[in-house]
Amino acid sequence: MSVAWKKERADATLREMGLQDAINTRVGGWSCKGLRGRQKRRLSICVEILTHPRLLFLDESTSGLDSAASYYPSSEVFYLFHDLCLLSSGETVHFGPASDANQFSASIGFPCPTLYNLMNITLGS
Repeated sequence: MSVAWKKERADATLREMGLQDAINTRVGGWSCKGLRGRQKRRLSICVEILTHPRLLFLDESTSGLDSAASYYPSSEVFYLFHDLCLLSSGETVHFGPASDANQFSASIGFPCPTLYNLMNITLGS
């Protein structure tokens, strides 16, 4: 892979995750200010997406974000998935195409409202 292709792939991933305005921002740490908390969360997802993993496990990827901040990354991230594995108490309850997720939630009595996806709602136990 050329350096130019790698840079374009990284930039495209950052844009998909809504981080285009922070492309030249340092991550930051205890000694210097940098990305905000929600930007750091989205950046960590970007880093994982860049490796083209066979399995990407996001446990409550929008936890700790206010509703306005979590709306954008949750929907965008969800639609990047090809397959989805849903667990309940450590057991697989659904594994298959992410596009089947709404049908699955409806089949167990938790229909997903129009214009939402499973990252926007919490299924009952």
